[in-house]
Amino acid sequence: MTRPANPVRRTLTTSLAVLSALPIAFAQSGDAAALRRLQEENAALRKQLAEIQAKSTPAAAPAARPAAAPAATAAPASTGAAAVSRLRTDEGVEVLSPFEVKTDKDYGYLKTNAATATKINMEIQNIPLHLQVVSREFLDDTNARTLTDLFRYSASASGDTRFAMRVPANSATPQGTFTMRGFVVNSLMRNGIFRYTSYNTETIDRVEVVKGPAAVFFGQGYPGGVINYITKQPDFTGNKTDIDYIVNSNSGQRVMIDQNTALSKKAAMRIIGGWEDTQGERRFEFRRANTVTPSISLIPFDSGKVKITAEAEFLREKFSWNDYDWIYSDFAGWRDAAATGRYNSSTATLANTIVANAGNGLTANVVQNTNTPTLAYATYINNKRIATNDWSLPAYTSVTRGAYYTTASGQWVHDEAFNYTSRGAHFRNTIDNLSVTVDVSPFKWLDVRYNYLNEKAENYSVGQGGALTTPYANGINWNVGTGNLSGYYRYAQTHNLDAVGKFELFGVKNKLLAGFQRINPYQQFLGGQSFSEAQWAFLPGARNTTSNPDYRGTNVGIYNHGNVPVNQVIRDRTGAIKPVRQIFSNFDPGFEIYPDINVYHQDDRNALDGYKVKNESLYLNWQATTLKDRLTLLAGYREERRWERGQYQPNNYPWFIYFPNMHLDPVAYPEDVWGHSISYQRGLYSDQKGNSWMGGLSFAVTKELSVYASNSKTFKFNAGRVSGIFAGDEALWFEEARRTGFGGTPGQSFRYLGQTITSLQQFRDILTSRGVFDLLKNEQGMNWEVGAKLSQLNGKLVGTLSFFRGERENQMLDDGAKQSNLEEPLNFSTDLFAVGSPYRNTRLLRWRTTDLKNRIEGGEAEVIWTPRRNFQAVVNGSWLWTAKTVYDKTRAAPGTAAYNALAPAGKVASDIYYNARIENVPEYRFNFFGKYTFTDGIGGVARGLNLGLGMRYSSETVVSRAVDWNPLAGGYQAGDYVVWDLTVSYPWNVLGYRINSNFGLYNVTDEKYSEGSFALSPARNWVFRNTLKF
Repeated sequence: MTRPANPVRRTLTTSLAVLSALPIAFAQSGDAAALRRLQEENAALRKQLAEIQAKSTPAAAPAARPAAAPAATAAPASTGAAAVSRLRTDEGVEVLSPFEVKTDKDYGYLKTNAATATKINMEIQNIPLHLQVVSREFLDDTNARTLTDLFRYSASASGDTRFAMRVPANSATPQGTFTMRGFVVNSLMRNGIFRYTSYNTETIDRVEVVKGPAAVFFGQGYPGGVINYITKQPDFTGNKTDIDYIVNSNSGQRVMIDQNTALSKKAAMRIIGGWEDTQGERRFEFRRANTVTPSISLIPFDSGKVKITAEAEFLREKFSWNDYDWIYSDFAGWRDAAATGRYNSSTATLANTIVANAGNGLTANVVQNTNTPTLAYATYINNKRIATNDWSLPAYTSVTRGAYYTTASGQWVHDEAFNYTSRGAHFRNTIDNLSVTVDVSPFKWLDVRYNYLNEKAENYSVGQGGALTTPYANGINWNVGTGNLSGYYRYAQTHNLDAVGKFELFGVKNKLLAGFQRINPYQQFLGGQSFSEAQWAFLPGARNTTSNPDYRGTNVGIYNHGNVPVNQVIRDRTGAIKPVRQIFSNFDPGFEIYPDINVYHQDDRNALDGYKVKNESLYLNWQATTLKDRLTLLAGYREERRWERGQYQPNNYPWFIYFPNMHLDPVAYPEDVWGHSISYQRGLYSDQKGNSWMGGLSFAVTKELSVYASNSKTFKFNAGRVSGIFAGDEALWFEEARRTGFGGTPGQSFRYLGQTITSLQQFRDILTSRGVFDLLKNEQGMNWEVGAKLSQLNGKLVGTLSFFRGERENQMLDDGAKQSNLEEPLNFSTDLFAVGSPYRNTRLLRWRTTDLKNRIEGGEAEVIWTPRRNFQAVVNGSWLWTAKTVYDKTRAAPGTAAYNALAPAGKVASDIYYNARIENVPEYRFNFFGKYTFTDGIGGVARGLNLGLGMRYSSETVVSRAVDWNPLAGGYQAGDYVVWDLTVSYPWNVLGYRINSNFGLYNVTDEKYSEGSFALSPARNWVFRNTLKF
């Protein structure tokens, strides 16, 4: 169990109660007289207004006046007879259907209704789940633009500072390592529909976060929860325009325009557009984006029973962000070992060889040597472990912002602006989406919603899979990783139909939702390009024979197409001409210009892998209220099916044109020549299904307090077979092994697992008995939860307290032991297959296991306090006392016979795995953000001035349970921070136009910390926003 790291942290955290109480006390005591005066004035105004309305409004007919509600003189709550007083949204809320509530007039941070948790709008007080609603105002005040930003003021959650440069998520793979309730999250929605990439917050009205499994309502996912972005909708109440101009401390600029037009009582249109040119705090960080989101809502009939909303979303963005930091804690020892060979370390140096061939006419190979040591840091640490017999020694014990290197003058400097993401590496996102929502209420007892989404999402990256710039041990030179090109393209159509029936039976009010969803995605993967000498043609030195000895003879044609001037070269700090092949691999940041890997990646001649699946879901959700609305019951069931029909490798004209079944003839069509891949042209034909369910209840103990309990189960498809085999491959292996005849007769038989194999059917029967063709089990998640929800002081104090246990089972993992040649003779075999065989000494069966369970236990609480209209605060915290792996087939548990048989290094690895907390799960979180408005100004000056103060605390989080980061022996852990944020805003008028200026200072004390992983979070920074309203 991890405690707050030191007395300073504990003192700061404990004292927050006093700090947060000060403005509240001021609001309640210092302004007591003003409050009484305000109340008296309001009472007088209400009286005058009532008199005016009585004179101008005809009296209603007696028959039309409803009877007085008995609840008006209800008995005290202690009698238990009174109807429960639930929170309502602010007056003026327009309820169109049970699927949505228009909450434009909700006050500030407080939102009282939500639709994400159950797919039907419900008061949060009645939902037997822990739900957090993040308002637009709170997003702006905390400068939340990314998922990591969103988690900064969320309990039981942890961000990921390397999230930006990760590939987008799909139904199987979460993007990044951020967690909710200890589990990674891949259920990211936009208006209840799965979102593939580019989680833009500028068009968002609010974010609803469901803690715990919600697959029964939104499909397969992990048990951590669901994040649903709810967008701004066209508003029928009037015309309004907001124009935002934002600048930040890194010279970044953004412009946002939000224009709403009420065309008539039956039509409204909204257009949200944005432009961004933002720099980061690190060198070469940037984000450039353009977005336009037009939407229109129509109410075609006077009855208002039909509403149609259509939205188009167009986004183009390109960005690059730092993805690393200085983690080389024992750099001095590493440098010494690379020079002296200490701990039996290698003292080899970097070199590259130009091979003599007919094209260049060289008589011998040319070796271009350097003095740069090639000893890897991880290798040095492992050598040290062996030499000192200290198998628990961590490699990384500290993280420092930026980098250290030697300048041209020989000085050892600390460069905090250093960017580890190689210059030129970037992501590009393209979104062209169209969605249509139709709400129909044909009868009082029936409401129907149909959603359609035509999705076109493209993610393209330069440098994916290795574009990191990392140091060598000499403190001078660095390796600029070039990575590769990659792309993830998703084209999908989603149809979603929900129908809600309402009826009363035996005094019980019921709502029954029946739904159907179909998603037909075509997902493509743009594979990495094949590398050749031609890629050097665009770099300095390509046509200089000293830099490039291969630039001779007929080989000059390889490099001439780059048109690099003959004498354009790079010289190192000694004045020598730098070999073109060492521009990236032997970069000197203390002397040279940072090389751009875009120059190296010139073409788009990539192989395309695609797959088509079909997902269909049927679900039921039942809600009931009884006992005078004091008891709310909720139950749901969802069944989901998935059909997959192989993979599709489309032609990439004019570079690659594929012939049917060419992968079956690797001799005539070598993969490295034709650019195809067997794995891209075949796939698993599978039909899968899974189900999820949930049940819960909420009971109002008093008018202000309700308790709830729920149990829910989620699932996720694990695609593929247990062994990873593609049906039909076994026939190819059989023929090749029979031809070799190991242990048998060449051409007739061979030995496998102690048996002489003479026929293909015999071979298949053995494989079948071992489970080679079995499909992987679905992953499963469970959540048990109890809690209480509080609403006091007429909605001025609203809170939720919950305790839960979450479990994740059947996570798919590689079974390293079973993949070894010792347990699987087909893998890495030099006996079964002859020299030259494509199956020799390689892995044929990729055995996986699902025998794994992780468990999280804890509690969390959140309070939203609005004691006055001019003060509001959000306070939340969590304590996750359990975050562990219960069992894992791939890891021997301490105390078992398998553990006792392990070598010392293996025992240490198991000790860490079972005794350390699961990665990126803080034991403690505590957050506070409060905002006070000086309605009367200060001494009559600065009326409307807003002051906001926020504090975020997290205990340590494990970066990795690998020995390199060994958290049990002093390895670096993220978290362990107290960070303060400050905001100031002021409304003013210019020529009759309303302008609101907001200044936010974030990380006020310039804390060096990481919210997750080992890349540090932003240093102190500011954002200045001006909003023009008219």
